[in-house]
Amino acid sequence: MIQVLVVVLVAGLLAGCGGGGGGGAGNAALSTVGQSSVATPAADSSMGKELATPSKPAEDTSLCTVEIYGDSIMAFNGSTETPAMTLQRIRPNLLVVADHSVLGMSLGDLAPPFPYFTRTAHIVIIENGVIDAWSGKSINTVIYEYYTIIQKVREEGRVPVLTGFSHQALGGPLNYVSLQLRDYYDSVIQAIAVNTRVPFADWGSVPFYGAWDLVDFVHPNKNYSDRLIGRLAMTLDPLTTNCTDILFPSS
Repeated sequence: MIQVLVVVLVAGLLAGCGGGGGGGAGNAALSTVGQSSVATPAADSSMGKELATPSKPAEDTSLCTVEIYGDSIMAFNGSTETPAMTLQRIRPNLLVVADHSVLGMSLGDLAPPFPYFTRTAHIVIIENGVIDAWSGKSINTVIYEYYTIIQKVREEGRVPVLTGFSHQALGGPLNYVSLQLRDYYDSVIQAIAVNTRVPFADWGSVPFYGAWDLVDFVHPNKNYSDRLIGRLAMTLDPLTTNCTDILFPSS
């Protein structure tokens, strides 16, 4: 019944291109999680600068190019090989031209300036959103922000891809309510992907073994992160058959 309501809600909002107001479904204590991103390396004070930096053009135009937007889950896995580097390693037919993942970057932080960033890649991956879920941000606003990002990527002639959310464990700053919010918002993101026909990696369905798979209740360790990136790579595979036609379709 909840899934039906979610799909109806998403379809209605997408049809109207509207956005929601503020408000919160979670408790007030969770509102601090999105600001600090818990037990991560020091926050990057140049967050806006890093995101606004124009992407470098691909050196090999025969490769499918990828740009990544994400928070610390996409930026950090407890090892020296970042998730973006892992994707590049396991899919040499892709070229990751820019990794815009920033610690603590919520969907609400990303969406307003997103239309003004310079992009060059064929495929644009969006991982942000779980921070907004933990804090119980208005689901209407989350839907609107995802929709506007998807629309902008498509207007540029690129292919948007949504990852969905990885799992977290009870402990640290996350309580039972925050985990329930994560699950609900993830189901909404999946409904958005279905309704907009956007490739969805469905990270929530990747095998997860609880706190054992995490660095600090929130961030995937290298093993779990590699499984997530493996699923993302499989989602990208059907998109890489002819990337030239994405930005430069044949007449």
